Amino acid sequence: MKITEKSDVYSYGVVVLEVLTGKQPIDPTIPDGLHVVDWVRQKRGGIEVLDPSLLSRSESEIEEMMQALGIALLCVNSSPDERPTMKDVSAMLKEIKHEREEYAKVDVLLKGSPANNDHSQENKKSSNGVLGTSSSAAAAMAMQNLYPKSNNTSFSASSLLYSSSSNAKMGFK
Repeated sequence: MKITEKSDVYSYGVVVLEVLTGKQPIDPTIPDGLHVVDWVRQKRGGIEVLDPSLLSRSESEIEEMMQALGIALLCVNSSPDERPTMKDVSAMLKEIKHEREEYAKVDVLLKGSPANNDHSQENKKSSNGVLGTSSSAAAAMAMQNLYPKSNNTSFSASSLLYSSSSNAKMGFK
C-alpha cells in the first residue's frame, strides 16, 4: 500500500476511534475478531460504542464526542477518494468547538450563569440509564433565533455528518 495523505487521514480516524471507544484496532473484547472500524460501523456509530467511562460526562460533551465519532467515520471511509482532507477534518473539529462556545453564550443568556457550571439535572442519569433532560433543546431554539442561518459557503459539521449522502459514503451496512 502506498502512503498518501488519505492513508494518513484513515490512520487519524482509527486513532480517534481508539480514544472514543477505549478499544485497540484489533481488540479481544470486540466480538468476531472485528477491527474497531468495522465494529463501529456495524453498531452504526451509536452511543453504545463510546467507552463506558465517558458516559458519565454531561449530555453536551457526549454530543460532541458523537460528532467527533462521526468525523472519525468519515476519515475511515473505505474509499480513499471519499475521505476528507486533514484541513477539512480540522475545520469540522473547530466547528464542534465553535458550536459549544455559541451554546455556552446562549446558556449564559438563558440562565444567567456560565454553561460550564455543574448543572445537576444535566449530568444525572435516570434509573433507566437515559440522560436527564436539560436546557439543550431551549438552547438550540435560542441559537436558531439569535444566529439565523447565513448564506455563506461554510459548512456545518453536524449537517455533513448527518446528511444521507454522507451516511452512504461512510459505508454503513
